[in-house]
Amino acid sequence: MTAAASAWDAPLPEDLSRGWIHGETRAFSDRTLVSVDPSTGETLGVFDDGGAPAVEAAVASARAAFRGGWGRMKGEDRAARLLAWAQRIAEESEQLARLETLEVGRPITDAKTLIAQAPLLIGYYAGLIPGLEDRSDGAVRRPRGVVGAITPWNFPTANVILRSAPILAAGNTLVLKPSELSPRSAVLLARLATEAGLPAGVFNVIPGTGRSTGAALVAHPDVDMVAFTGSTETGKAIIRASVEQALKPLTMECGGKSPQLVLPDMIGEDQIWSGVFAAAFWNTGQWCAARTRLLLPRGGAAAAVEGLRQAAAGWTIGDPRDPATTLGPVASRRQYETVQAFREIAREAGEVIALPCAFGDLNPAGFYVRPELVLEPPQDGALVQQEVFGPLLTIQEYADLDEAIRLADGSTYGLGATIWSADREAAETVAAGLDVGSVSVVAAPGARPGLALGAPFEPRKQSGFGIEGGPLGLAAFTAPQAIAYVD
Repeated sequence: MTAAASAWDAPLPEDLSRGWIHGETRAFSDRTLVSVDPSTGETLGVFDDGGAPAVEAAVASARAAFRGGWGRMKGEDRAARLLAWAQRIAEESEQLARLETLEVGRPITDAKTLIAQAPLLIGYYAGLIPGLEDRSDGAVRRPRGVVGAITPWNFPTANVILRSAPILAAGNTLVLKPSELSPRSAVLLARLATEAGLPAGVFNVIPGTGRSTGAALVAHPDVDMVAFTGSTETGKAIIRASVEQALKPLTMECGGKSPQLVLPDMIGEDQIWSGVFAAAFWNTGQWCAARTRLLLPRGGAAAAVEGLRQAAAGWTIGDPRDPATTLGPVASRRQYETVQAFREIAREAGEVIALPCAFGDLNPAGFYVRPELVLEPPQDGALVQQEVFGPLLTIQEYADLDEAIRLADGSTYGLGATIWSADREAAETVAAGLDVGSVSVVAAPGARPGLALGAPFEPRKQSGFGIEGGPLGLAAFTAPQAIAYVD
């Protein structure tokens, strides 16, 4: 057995299978959940299903830590501890990447690249802390208190950091319930935070299901705010549950069905198709902002299909442990079955084209799905209106920019969009017509879509609400307290 093989075959640490409460590993339930390696279909291990008793203990710990001074700590001291946490994450990045690959099938090379960004994001929010002390508007920004957060499975480390970094930087304490598909990354991140000097109780993690643990967390009367990332249907359930005991502010980043529009000036640029492919199929299409609806000028579909065929040849579907793999399996049997159901709908709705990705070694029992294109599905059908969370890209043609805007905006979701065009005036016209939280305009054919780190945005329509990112995203986890001094 090689050293590399033995590292993958080593059992997952048991202390990552239980909750992290008040700075230590704790178990509260005899109930356990099974985690499965999606690349093989084999059992990885079991972990605790925390439930209401764990929530009660974690919220009490978070409240004690908040009252104990985390929220009143000098900003520079809080920033220093967050930076120490970022350093510990950098030191343990290999372990975090391994967990992500095993639990959700993320290709190891991709996992390492994304996890390397986590310390930078924490450092970014640590650097914004002094701005919270600005009183020029006559108000003081106070932390909200105990924040309950729920994160999904698709990016186990990144989703936890995106939520926890601004919450903690703002001076709040945190009780986090990660997805039951990928709990161990969150437990490790909380443990690293404690090791870095965050006081016990500042960052607590409770594994468990939404029904047993998530519902108890969002309804708890001593949770001051709820931050959620996940599906729209779950988000609606959280909104209902959160007001059972007490009113509390919410921030919700939910589902998406984001379009990418190729404007007439860019349709002849062969270099765009690798970026179009990545925007749709990266992470096997399992991300809320995946650009899974492609809109093209009339007559552009043939060029798109050929360009996407060529782009697909540069991607390899295979074992996520293999550094050469660029597309892994979908994350669970349930998600595999969901995607297969949408593929059946696709075959009834329009012409389906399988893309010729390369294939590496893969286990036939794994949950692998080949990327496919669906030509001209009905605008009001499931493939255009519902989030698939898998590798299906619809292609529709438009007659003019007015129709392009109508088709792109003709969805109940409003998370984001990408516009491929060097015509700035046309791109801004289209962007202004889209009711979405963020728009990426790609003017250079060989470039990839992206947003600036400090750019705030807010999901629209059924994609949620609440400002994310940048100084405004940090301020969202505080409340202004007006203070008037009368002499």
